[in-house]
Amino acid sequence: MGDIARGSVPSPEQRLLHEANAEAAIFYQQELLRTTSSWPAEVLGDWGVEAVLKCRSSWQVGYAPEGGTRAIDHLQKKGFGRETLMRAGLMSWTDDGRVVDRYQDQLVVVSRDQRLDPVGFVGVSRDGKAQAITPETPVHRPSEALVGVREQIDALEAGATAVLVDHPLDAIGIQLAQQYSGRNRWVGIPLVEASPTGAQARILRQYSRTSRVIVTVMPDPSGAELAAQNALDLTAVFDNVQVFQRGPGPLLISPRPFELIADLRVAQQTDGPEGSGHHFYMPSTDDPDLGL
Repeated sequence: MGDIARGSVPSPEQRLLHEANAEAAIFYQQELLRTTSSWPAEVLGDWGVEAVLKCRSSWQVGYAPEGGTRAIDHLQKKGFGRETLMRAGLMSWTDDGRVVDRYQDQLVVVSRDQRLDPVGFVGVSRDGKAQAITPETPVHRPSEALVGVREQIDALEAGATAVLVDHPLDAIGIQLAQQYSGRNRWVGIPLVEASPTGAQARILRQYSRTSRVIVTVMPDPSGAELAAQNALDLTAVFDNVQVFQRGPGPLLISPRPFELIADLRVAQQTDGPEGSGHHFYMPSTDDPDLGL
């Protein structure tokens, strides 16, 4: 497979694969609203983001139904052939030669490339674990795709600071925590327990008005080491990189939303002036300077 040119105009085949993924995202969103399975709503509730089921949300959260070919059948009715669905990563073959939906019984959110075209999905399973579920395709490489930029593009262009988390439901939680404030100062960008690649950092910087970014880290040695590496990687494209220690568990459950907002404000205010050069600081939840 040849290189995927970053930001280039997609070919006719790539546009078709984008369209297939976009239609699949609509199908999954509709399935989430009408599924009789109880666990998707329970997981959303466990993470404090069940509001995505009740209000208009920029996040296109969906549910890939369990078993069979419901997604394939829907997409074929929309005019997409099996070869297109296979190349888009939406279909797979069983060992006995049957075609089946690739994604089954999981929550899904859309991942996008540098042009913000839909190229794949990140899944959340019954136990709440998140992972990239789309294989490498002619339009998708996990290292060159991000979740959450298109969904929060207005806030990013208005100067909101990106907060890197390791779970898509935490990213949604950051947005929901600010829903009554009248202004989105932060946007959550999930990396799904991985370090940001150079391509992902460039995508985020391309759509960010500010050159500041916050990296969250769990309070353990391995988390601190990963966050420190992430921060160093991000300094290639961001002038101000903040590392913020978070508590365990979903962000909207512990701490509460107003505490989350206060913590992020502290993390942001410790930065120097915009454009003042690379800055690296790691506050802690028990740091006396936090004033919480």
